[in-house]
Amino acid sequence: MEYKAFALQYRPQAFSEVIGQGHIVQALKDAITTNRIHHAYLFSGPRGVGKTSLARIFAKSLNCEIGPTAEPCGKCANCVEITKGTSMDVIEVDGASNRGIDEIRELRESAKLSTVKSRFKIYIIDEVHMLTTEAFNALLKTLEEPPTHVKFLFATTHPQKVLPTILSRCQKFQCVLLPMEQIAQKLKRVAEAEKINVSDALLFSIARAAGGSIRDAESLFDQLAPVIEQKGDTKDILSFLGILDDTMLNEALEALLNKNITALLLSIDRSAAEGKDLGLFLSGLIEQLRNVVLAKVSPKAFSGLTDMPQASREFFVRLAAQVTIVNLFKALDQLLQAKELSVRLNSVRIPLELAVVKFAYSDELAAVVNIPPSAAPKGAPTRLAVQALKTEMGDEFELEIDNLDMEAKSKSAAVADSKNEPLPQAEGEDNILLAQVKPRWPEIIAKMQKVRAAIASHLTFSRLVSSVGPMLHIGFGKKDMFHKESIEAEKNRIFVEKFITDIIGKKVNVKFIVMGDGDKTVDIKPQPAANKAVVDSSDEDDPGPQDDDFVNEILDAFNGKLDTGK
Repeated sequence: MEYKAFALQYRPQAFSEVIGQGHIVQALKDAITTNRIHHAYLFSGPRGVGKTSLARIFAKSLNCEIGPTAEPCGKCANCVEITKGTSMDVIEVDGASNRGIDEIRELRESAKLSTVKSRFKIYIIDEVHMLTTEAFNALLKTLEEPPTHVKFLFATTHPQKVLPTILSRCQKFQCVLLPMEQIAQKLKRVAEAEKINVSDALLFSIARAAGGSIRDAESLFDQLAPVIEQKGDTKDILSFLGILDDTMLNEALEALLNKNITALLLSIDRSAAEGKDLGLFLSGLIEQLRNVVLAKVSPKAFSGLTDMPQASREFFVRLAAQVTIVNLFKALDQLLQAKELSVRLNSVRIPLELAVVKFAYSDELAAVVNIPPSAAPKGAPTRLAVQALKTEMGDEFELEIDNLDMEAKSKSAAVADSKNEPLPQAEGEDNILLAQVKPRWPEIIAKMQKVRAAIASHLTFSRLVSSVGPMLHIGFGKKDMFHKESIEAEKNRIFVEKFITDIIGKKVNVKFIVMGDGDKTVDIKPQPAANKAVVDSSDEDDPGPQDDDFVNEILDAFNGKLDTGK
């Protein structure tokens, strides 16, 4: 017996077998039962969702020997011929290969002839948008005043490319992408009919990969069937189709949110070694994080928003209860930045690994908050995290940010009062400039992040210490010497000076120093470039907008220099 593909073998043959297009099925049934059958119909929508199948079933309903009927028998001569594609009264035309005016003229002439043995002569034109303008115009007169025995059924994936004059003469039905759960149920029925032992989790993975197209899902399952029958239901069978296993993604997501950096890096390495697409891995993590966010925002509504197995729903709800919304958005922000950077670098692994490491150590960025770490409430979110949350969620978080500022200031004041001693001030310091810069320091960091992200990242490990006239002292701890040495390169220092000057509105020079124990400053030997900047840095070239941003990011991150050949 000749083999028949799943997509053809299990194609719907009656309205009751159509899935995901209930609104169209009901409208067509009502038109038949009330005898209000139009002469032209247009079925539009994505590929593989049932447009042509609906047209064929509707043709059988109209020409069935017991019809017109909403439930064609499927056994009479007309139904059998339409199913096989041999009916002389139901003509299927491929608009992509018969798009010229000559073919449409032949169609017009044949439409004038009466039917051979059926009730209606029905023309099913697939991909009708491929017809030329001349062909559309030739069809227009027949479509406007067709013979009473002629019906036109059009199908297209691009209805906007069909002439408005044609559209205005058709009843239009928009097919939609199928829900994942319904696709998985259809695949399960196919598996039972083919006696294939397959898990529900694998069927959901295939349904997700199909992207709402039942035909694509059946083709993928058809491709996997021999492997499943030979090797059984294993995780490895998805790899050659580029489909990621949900279990592996869930384990990676849990490791990310628990900041289990070792497990997550090993998972990335294993995926790369097995030849899996890390781009799909990154996109899958982002999608899974989105599910956790929805479960966090509204656990009750979550089940109605997402199509997935019940076990996956329970997993996301459980995970959402263990993490804060701030950490969720911090993780999501890091992964989205990694996805964007991967396009620029043409590499996914490095941005992905750096993103997960940065999220795992995100608490180290608490220096961005303008209070001493000892004064910060335990578990309090950093200013950077709150600012990211504000950007994602909008103005509704303005009040929370203001409350954070008030709480931080009151906490800082309480600590100072309890010690009953003023902040230390070295001889010669006036701290006038410090008082102007310090309140705007988070704003400066946030704006710099958009221009030179690497320099802003280095500054998150620093702390404003003091100022003398136009000289601002920025301190780094002894363990952060790498960040200090990277940012005090002449080009980076000049950029920081100009950036702060533009925001504050007055001349600012910077000096990077090392902070010792107890936050007391320990001066270091000035660099020649820094002394030069104190005298006059206004004549230096602008290192920001004139440089290539991508090259700057690499040089800033690795403290490199551009070889000009001199």
